[in-house]
Amino acid sequence: MALGDNIRRLREERGMTQQQMADKLYVSRQTVCRWENGSRCPDLITAKKIATEFGVSLDALISDDDMEDLERISGAGKFIKYKRKVKLQEYQRKILEFLQVLGGVYLSISLILRVRFDMRMPVWSVVLGVCIVAGAFALNRRLVKRMKDL
Repeated sequence: MALGDNIRRLREERGMTQQQMADKLYVSRQTVCRWENGSRCPDLITAKKIATEFGVSLDALISDDDMEDLERISGAGKFIKYKRKVKLQEYQRKILEFLQVLGGVYLSISLILRVRFDMRMPVWSVVLGVCIVAGAFALNRRLVKRMKDL
C-alpha cells in the first residue's frame, strides 16, 4: 500500500521513531504501525496533519507513484513538470509564511505604539508595509498563474 510505505519512508527520512510520530499526532504507536503496514489508514484530518508535519502535499502522501518511477512510466516531460510544480508550490508556501510573519510583526508594533506610547503608526511605515504586501501578493499571483500553465 503506497500510503503506508510513504508514511514509513517520510518518518524514517526524518529520523523519527513510530513513538515520536505517534506523540506528535496524539495517537498510539500501534496506530502508526498499522498505518505503515497497511492494515489501517489514517482518517482525512490525520492524513492532512501527517502531510503538514512532513512538509508534503496530501497528494504526495497518498500517491501510488514513486517519484523515480514516474519519470520512467510517464516520460521525463511529465516528471520535470511535476518537479517544477512542486518547486513553485514551495515558493508559494514561503511567500505566505513571509506574509504571516510580516503581518504579525506589523500588528505587534502598531499595538505597542498605540497602547504603550499612545502613538499612531507613521505614514511611511504603512506605505512600506502596503508595498511589501502588494509585492508578495503579486509574486504569489504570478506563481499561481505559472502553476496553472503547467
